[in-house]
Amino acid sequence: MSAQMIHTNIQEEISPLRLVKSELKVFTTRYLESLNLITAVGWSVTDDAWIKYCQILADMETHLLRKDDLTIYFKFELFNSSSASYLFKIIQRFNDAHAAGKTVKIYWSCALDDDNEMLDAGLDFAAMCDFQFKISNL
Repeated sequence: MSAQMIHTNIQEEISPLRLVKSELKVFTTRYLESLNLITAVGWSVTDDAWIKYCQILADMETHLLRKDDLTIYFKFELFNSSSASYLFKIIQRFNDAHAAGKTVKIYWSCALDDDNEMLDAGLDFAAMCDFQFKISNL
């Protein structure tokens, strides 16, 4: 799947969330098996974020047992150290999958108007990756 097709699919998935996430400060995740895609969007500081990360990790494991490729799209408004620890676990698992011959990617989307905090975080995470980690301002 091309980057443009992933971008189009992601935009279709998150467009209804734009209003919700900015007003309610929610954290939404979705597993789209047919697209080999997991999305995590919004305020990753909510009380239930850990549940959603555990589900992402479970979906990753199940998916990578059955298929050879998976992409995760992150677009955070805010995240905390607890979320960062789960992101580190996701990256570790993707490094392992990549070493086993799987095609794994992370798309890290950040706004350029947030004092570059999300950009800096993305650059830090990208340095830990043995696989494709793309940073954009979608």
